Amino acid sequence: MVSNKSRDFILEFFKDSKLVDEKGVLNISEVPKDFEDFVGKKSPYKLVFDFNLHNKIKDSELITQGSYFLLSIRDYLINKGQTSLLKINIKPDLLELNKNLAKGSRILEIKQADFNFLSEFYFLSIYQYLNEKKQSMNNILIKDNNVIDLDINKFKSCNGNKEEIPIIDLNKSYLVAKIKLNKEQTNEISKLKLILIEKLDKELFRVKDHYYKQIKEKDEEVETCARKIKLLETKLKHTYYDRDISILKRQIRESKERLEGLKKKGYRERLRSEELFHITDEVEKHVLSIKNNLINVTVYYYPVYDISVSLKGKISSMKYDPVFNRVI
Repeated sequence: MVSNKSRDFILEFFKDSKLVDEKGVLNISEVPKDFEDFVGKKSPYKLVFDFNLHNKIKDSELITQGSYFLLSIRDYLINKGQTSLLKINIKPDLLELNKNLAKGSRILEIKQADFNFLSEFYFLSIYQYLNEKKQSMNNILIKDNNVIDLDINKFKSCNGNKEEIPIIDLNKSYLVAKIKLNKEQTNEISKLKLILIEKLDKELFRVKDHYYKQIKEKDEEVETCARKIKLLETKLKHTYYDRDISILKRQIRESKERLEGLKKKGYRERLRSEELFHITDEVEKHVLSIKNNLINVTVYYYPVYDISVSLKGKISSMKYDPVFNRVI
């Protein structure tokens, strides 16, 4: 089964396409041609998240962690990374504007002054650990170097004209977005680390227990060999027949050679070295690797207005932001 995050990832990626979710099948059509070319298959796509359903639905794509379709989306996004410029077409809403003015105010004049800007950063995050690979997509909207919560999709926009606006420095906004991304990832990272620590503890116990038993077996073998030598030497002292003496001396000699051989091999050092190697290997396997790719930046711009207002015979000037519906 695919995780909810993977499903959300797909929905976010295809948000500008036509989506129909029916009886567990996600039908996706009106997909950009460059993605169709990249993945090597024309839409519509039938995505399913259950193996049994996959067997029933003809030409369906089974979505699992690490599936071809998911990996294709990831690679497409990484390759496509770009900056987009969009203009929000919005005019002052006089009814809303009046709500922001003092009672009794009268609007004398409204004219466009300049533009305000928003920047939206899209990050593709890849979490890799053991044989698992998870991915998620986050979009973070910034205004005046602050993260804002705004449904930007409710506004109509069109391709912008870079000749209309000055050059924009996005470096500070990018740093703010990165900090926000790191905060959002904290909870996910904490959960994954707890899982990895638990699995690592089990593997380390297994490795240490294995080599503890190995060393113990070798120690017991050395002790058994040493006891055998002492037993044979004691027996030799009480033996008087030449044939029996010869046999005992041979057994003592062979046992001493075996004991010396065990000691020369340095089995403790060798086994400790092997144990350290496998411990290090397990630790490296259980490291959580996180890669954040900035796949797209969208800069939105929209007009702000100068307004002249009359109140009790006094005229004042102010600016009005129609996106946030506030006087600034």
